[in-house]
Amino acid sequence: MTVLQMKDVMKYHLSNFNDEGVEINDQTIHNTVISNTDGFGAANSQSIYKAVIRWTLKNQGHEDKNWPNKWMDLSVNDLAPKLL
Repeated sequence: MTVLQMKDVMKYHLSNFNDEGVEINDQTIHNTVISNTDGFGAANSQSIYKAVIRWTLKNQGHEDKNWPNKWMDLSVNDLAPKLL
């Protein structure tokens, strides 16, 4: 999986949670779309998004790396290469 493909996957999944109407692109900051306070308990947009991205990476043969501590403050463009 390339960085470009990872960014496409991330933007696709961010758009699934985008009830805020934020423009989804490479500069989209994660915390403007997803949150750990929506949903039901641990089933919130932040945890679901992270889980599906981790699953995608693992499924594509990538290592399950530690995510940056403040990944929610990062853009798609900044986070994607850190996960690959």
